Amino acid sequence: MYGGLWCFNIREFDNSYYLHAKESISPISGEFNREYFNTILSAPKAEKLSAKALLATEQRIPGLGNGTLQDILFNSKIHPKKKVSSFTEDNKDNIFNSIKSTLKEMTQQGGRDTEKDLFGNPGGYITKLSKNTANKPCKICGTPIIKEAYMGGSIYYCPKCQKI
Repeated sequence: MYGGLWCFNIREFDNSYYLHAKESISPISGEFNREYFNTILSAPKAEKLSAKALLATEQRIPGLGNGTLQDILFNSKIHPKKKVSSFTEDNKDNIFNSIKSTLKEMTQQGGRDTEKDLFGNPGGYITKLSKNTANKPCKICGTPIIKEAYMGGSIYYCPKCQKI
């Protein structure tokens, strides 16, 4: 939901999202490791957040937004409303590994099919959960994908594969 191309020859840019992202570690870099992810999970008030809030608010993980988190959570089998405080060690491992592998795949394929580049071409990564898959059968179990309003946006999930 947040992106742009800034073409200014200035040395300082007063934008909180940009400044926070600039100071954070990119999830596609090698520095974004499990130890670093643990600092995000153990930050003050993190345990009160849902999985969606942890991943897609306050630029905790730069560049990771609502659209991207849908497949990350699906691949890790975590419901978007699941509270961080209820994450098991397996949940933490799964979500970390999913962040790394899903973003790598999206990047290698030129972005998601629900977005277009500057030339109007859609990305090559076929989303597993998005506006394109709502009410369609889950590719794993066949249960219809749910679309639901949550936190000022939409979440998509498989109620069988991503139990809360």
